[in-house]
Amino acid sequence: MKFDPLVFAEMNRRECGENYDAMAWVAEQAAMDAGHRRDRLLEAIFSSHGNGGQWGFANTKPFTGALSPGCQLCGQGGWSCLFVNNLCNANCFYCPSSQTDRSVPGTGSLEFDNPDDYVDYLNAFNIRGVSFSGGEPTLTFDRVMRFLKTLRQREVRPFYIWMYTNGILITEEKLKALRDQGLDEIRFDIGADGYNLDKVRRAVGIIPRVTVEIPAVPEDLGRLKQVVYELGNMGVDFLNLHQLRCTPFNREKFMGRNYTFLHGPGVTVLETELAALEVMKYTLDEKIPLPVNYCSFIYRHQFQGAGTRRRNALLVKKDYEDVTETGYIRSMVLEGAPEAIGRMNDGLVSAGCDPCLWHVPGKGDRLLFGSRLWDHMDFKGVELSLSYFNTALRPALSYHYPFKEVELNSGKKVVIERRAEQRGIRVAPGMVQGFFDRFVREPVSPGDTDSMAEVAAYEAFRPGLMDYF
Repeated sequence: MKFDPLVFAEMNRRECGENYDAMAWVAEQAAMDAGHRRDRLLEAIFSSHGNGGQWGFANTKPFTGALSPGCQLCGQGGWSCLFVNNLCNANCFYCPSSQTDRSVPGTGSLEFDNPDDYVDYLNAFNIRGVSFSGGEPTLTFDRVMRFLKTLRQREVRPFYIWMYTNGILITEEKLKALRDQGLDEIRFDIGADGYNLDKVRRAVGIIPRVTVEIPAVPEDLGRLKQVVYELGNMGVDFLNLHQLRCTPFNREKFMGRNYTFLHGPGVTVLETELAALEVMKYTLDEKIPLPVNYCSFIYRHQFQGAGTRRRNALLVKKDYEDVTETGYIRSMVLEGAPEAIGRMNDGLVSAGCDPCLWHVPGKGDRLLFGSRLWDHMDFKGVELSLSYFNTALRPALSYHYPFKEVELNSGKKVVIERRAEQRGIRVAPGMVQGFFDRFVREPVSPGDTDSMAEVAAYEAFRPGLMDYF
């Protein structure tokens, strides 16, 4: 997706419908003031000594100390979240969706009532991390234990496994059962239970890693500063702070709290980002031994989607196509007279290049090639064009796009569809080598006014936190 403020504003207007005009969207001066405040907070965080600030994942995720192994797998695209139910026993105002259905365990559009099918899916897509979520997983604790046991019994390589919970139904018996079946980490949303730390304290020393993961609620900033002292003293391993995301389910509640709304690929709350950075700065100022990770929406929007696309793309791309850093399939085509294309084809054969890495279709006036052949290509007298394809993982065919069936086992298969996202982007002759250097050799996203901005959304992540508008 291109990062165009006008496109985002129109998209957000359609998403919010009749509520849009009643929402408190950030004004220009307020956006500038908030941007300056954010800059000051980041400067203080990153100028701190010791375990000061670090940037992860194209500077979209500031953190201190370290990241949980699960958070690392999330950013690297090696993680699957299994929603074991869609039920909850809390009533958090910030919840982004309804939680009223027992449902079948699933991830994305796929359902996995059988844990063995789920393990086969993880192996087929080279997934190394698994989280159990809901709703509230402990409402169907038997499901969690059944999947956890199967994962550990059948893992062909180590899985890193964690569970999200509001903690309300957590007991020492359940914690020990989870530990004994191999749970690596437990993450508590203490905001769902009035910032009660009793269950967190009970988990420390039983589960190998204990994390608190909550949205940074702006009006709770004072309470959060008290909480981080306690978390650091009791030996909690990580604090993950999320940015509040406005959805149709929580929109009216957010409006009732007089939040300031920001445009973007999703509607977010201005005050929550500033609150998260305030907490991060506070832990550094007070030398509290608690790693803090700010999980911005722009991080989640880019990296979680890219991880899914990349896994799919690797299974459906042709040998002479590439997968970009952002998970799109890239098709590079040289077009020219058949004589020129023929000479290039002959040169590749003479050089002993792998014939799977290029293809000359039809009339012989086009040559499709993978990036590993770049140094063998002669771009004189031909034109380079780029096409990008997206993928979607489905439980069954939609009959709208080309597809590949992936057999998980004898009883279950899934479908990966590919569709054209952008076709035939011409690369000017003087920009050919620049394209390779910037996006293939070492992906770097250019600025919005750069001559290569048209391909940037498909090639590299947009760095940094979102502008306020």
